[in-house]
Amino acid sequence: MKRLCVVADTYPPKKDGVVTFLRHVLPELSRHYRITLVAPRFSRSRSFGGAEVVLSSCIPLELASYAPAIPSARLARAIRRCDMVLVNDLAPLGSAAITLAKAMHKPVAVFCHHDEATMLEKAFRLDQRRLVPEKRIRRVVNSVVRSHYRRADLFFVATSRFRDKLLSLGVPESKVVFAPFGVDTAMFRRVRSTLRRRLGIPEDAKVVLYLGRMSHEKNVETLIRAIPLISSRAEDVHFIFAGGGAALEEYRRLAQKLCGGARVHFTGWVEWEQTPEYYSAADVFVHPSLHESQSMSVMEAMACECAVVVSRDSEAGSYLRDGYNCLFLSNPSSPEELGEKVAELLENHALRRTLSRRARETMLRYSWEAHVSALLEGLGRIESPHQSGRRARSRVRQLLLNRYITITLLLLLIAGKGKMGL
Repeated sequence: MKRLCVVADTYPPKKDGVVTFLRHVLPELSRHYRITLVAPRFSRSRSFGGAEVVLSSCIPLELASYAPAIPSARLARAIRRCDMVLVNDLAPLGSAAITLAKAMHKPVAVFCHHDEATMLEKAFRLDQRRLVPEKRIRRVVNSVVRSHYRRADLFFVATSRFRDKLLSLGVPESKVVFAPFGVDTAMFRRVRSTLRRRLGIPEDAKVVLYLGRMSHEKNVETLIRAIPLISSRAEDVHFIFAGGGAALEEYRRLAQKLCGGARVHFTGWVEWEQTPEYYSAADVFVHPSLHESQSMSVMEAMACECAVVVSRDSEAGSYLRDGYNCLFLSNPSSPEELGEKVAELLENHALRRTLSRRARETMLRYSWEAHVSALLEGLGRIESPHQSGRRARSRVRQLLLNRYITITLLLLLIAGKGKMGL
């Protein structure tokens, strides 16, 4: 059985889309490959998805709720022992994995989960600080991304929007495999929920839900800024923000400042197994994120018969169809447009019910089995015999030496700032 090295810059107990993706696909892929998962040491647990887990140490510095993992000899050994590599992020582990794999002549596939430029811009609020013009930020980020993508043999995308992104970065269309995510419709369905009672929400009230990380790249503040408009249009509306993250307290303060007596509930982190109860308690689900490929929380909400308001996506090849099973936001950063779309759904019961019914029907066509089949077909295209050699090992040692030097300098710089009180 061939070996597959899966590299991700996230790991439980973090709750995000890549962790959910891995939770579903690793057990299925392990039927066909011996899998080694390389991930950051966010916990000491080495049991995940039936894979052999290799955990990498992290820099003691959080960036957008994540501590960057340090590429090390563990990553190199995992790649050397495997026949091919599947990378899920262009963060430290992912970018290092691409470089190391190509030095060892190992095939590399990349799953394009994010719009890196938008994610960095929102995570670090560069668009608000105006330190560097937005177009220049994007040019720099895209240049770095393009340099890594040139080394990859294959790309997986879940939506046509991300296929178009790859093509714009010079990736040949022949290297792109369309693999829409799935949803467990047996688990994610309308269920009897006690959430309203626990939060003190009347059964006849309307509920607007956001479920996900509380971080700036998710664009949650736009929904908070839309609350006054929504509340002025629809009576007895409650807003549930389910999830934790670096910006949670900031969002609490913003809601208190802007909404006053509006009925806003922040629940903190929610375990994945409990999420169907949250979706089932909602009338409208809002997901205004700007950088994701195919949001699993949107698919889960749709499977639970929620009417959803989401950022616009190309309808070619997408599971989203504006006015048929969802409502699109042409400008997700506009509180006015978001408030208008949510208020329209709350006021129009017939439209809300039609969209939610069609949402469930749509999700019945998307399964993890079909997704894994697409992954297997793509990986089969790039399989090659295990290759190594003295020159490859020499290049790997040099790459690791360069990275150790860089990391050491970075740690010394951080330590120096701490001593200077910066």
